[in-house]
Amino acid sequence: MQKYYFRHLPCGTRLPYSIHSVSVSMPTLQDIIGYEEKRPETLKKIVTGYPRFVTHPYILEIQKYLGKKFALDAKHLLVLSSTKVALALCSFAEINASNIIEYKEITGVVLPKDSTKIKKAQDFLQHTGSGISSRWAEDFMINEGILQNIQAEEYFVGDAESYILNTLSNSYGAGSKDDIYLTSSGMNSIYSVYKSITNLQRENGKYIWIQFGWLYMDTMQLIEKFQTNENNNFIVYNIANLVELELIFNEKGKYIAGIITEVPSNPLVQTPDIVSIKRLANKYNCIFIIDSTVGTSYNINVLPYADLIVESLTKYASGSADLMLGAIILNYDSFFYNQLKTIIPTFLEHPYIREIKRLAFQINGYLERIKKVNENTIKIVSFLKECKSVKKIFWAYEEQSKPNFEKIQKAPNSPGGIITIELHIPLESVYDKLKIAKGPSFGAEFTLVCPYMYLAHYDLVSNQEGRQFLNEKGLNPELLRISVGIERVEDIIHVFSEVL
Repeated sequence: MQKYYFRHLPCGTRLPYSIHSVSVSMPTLQDIIGYEEKRPETLKKIVTGYPRFVTHPYILEIQKYLGKKFALDAKHLLVLSSTKVALALCSFAEINASNIIEYKEITGVVLPKDSTKIKKAQDFLQHTGSGISSRWAEDFMINEGILQNIQAEEYFVGDAESYILNTLSNSYGAGSKDDIYLTSSGMNSIYSVYKSITNLQRENGKYIWIQFGWLYMDTMQLIEKFQTNENNNFIVYNIANLVELELIFNEKGKYIAGIITEVPSNPLVQTPDIVSIKRLANKYNCIFIIDSTVGTSYNINVLPYADLIVESLTKYASGSADLMLGAIILNYDSFFYNQLKTIIPTFLEHPYIREIKRLAFQINGYLERIKKVNENTIKIVSFLKECKSVKKIFWAYEEQSKPNFEKIQKAPNSPGGIITIELHIPLESVYDKLKIAKGPSFGAEFTLVCPYMYLAHYDLVSNQEGRQFLNEKGLNPELLRISVGIERVEDIIHVFSEVL
């Protein structure tokens, strides 16, 4: 497996080479620009990708199949994981609920010929992670006779869900496995938490949300697009600026419903002072959410400081980049514990059983995977510090937020696997020449590199005003993000030594 990725992989190659892969090779900056600008010559190569952004080939087949069954235009049909979430989509996009169709275990929404409503429906599906999984689609196609064979792969034998929940409960130090919920994706965890807290806190006259730090693009957009108030939310981009956060709480505290942050953040790998944030949240009866995906439950101890945690299990928990799953972990000691435990299940989408069985097989290696990633990251950073082409290195032990990270790390030398670098030389000259897996996502056992801002924020990177905005917020548009894998570290370093 490991040697396979140390070469030029053509645009559109699945990463990994599985029908269920969640990443795709985009080996040059022009490939990424072509994808973002929807150039036909690029899109014809990229037929699969991260499932919330690129509709899986099997789901496209199901859309065609249902289109014939119901005499519909397949291009105007979305496939969702339940009637419940289909109703939520219709409400959000202002589509009549009569547009929902059901066929066996599949739910669809027929889109009207209204570009605004189509865009809102597609945004809902992307930001909430509520589509069906590729394995669900695979089983449906087998049962309908559309597909002849299931891809061979290994699964956990036994009670897979309990095994995952027990593993997460032990690693997080949760009260019990009953305080953890599995969801259909990491974004479905965030959506479920956001909707639950918004509804819960509305009864207390609270409606404002605070985003602390530059968060993952879909998290930011979900809060922006689903907000029920008129632009009353706050974003504190600088995670070191507790003064600004305190001013917001002092002025608006009685109206603040929730505050969400990432520990560490993506892509700058910065850790906020979560002890101080929790103190403020408690003072004003605000619910504090931490996304621990980058940090992982084996490297950092964050549950005592949060009311609840979300994690994308697609990343390090899986390690194989071939499934979509998320988790919500409740803090038993939270003031809001009982209320959250009651309301959260009403919004989440439960994962498909084969995704659960696949993750249970993979999660057995979670701890050892993280240990190896930690070791490799430290050695790679040491190498990068000696590279004249590297201007700045962002990682968990970067000077500004190192003290905050060390307060919550479970053991020394546990930085996790994300390294982001600024370069003295053009990004394209480095990225295009790297002989390694290049594409979206992170947390796989194989090292995966991407020009993060181009993939996540092309709307800003592609114009001067947007680039100026990013620079003002401390984000160089030309950042290169490295998701460190478990390969021989000498092999990883050799690949980078050829271009830096």
